[in-house]
Amino acid sequence: MKILYELSWLWETLGIALLAAAICIACAALICKAAKKKLSKKVLAVIGAAAFVGAILATILIARTPMPL
Repeated sequence: MKILYELSWLWETLGIALLAAAICIACAALICKAAKKKLSKKVLAVIGAAAFVGAILATILIARTPMPL
């Protein structure tokens, strides 16, 4: 049963990271659209990967911080 709990936490973390990456990609696309510049797929992939890694690291750091009582 403990293994299922650990796996559910992993999937939740991955879901949060994917959502954060999608939001960052959408924001970058909207900013470039407003500036009337073209954004290549490679740049979007780099932005998405950086946002994904950043969200994973942020989730790990938040999870390690003890909650005040």
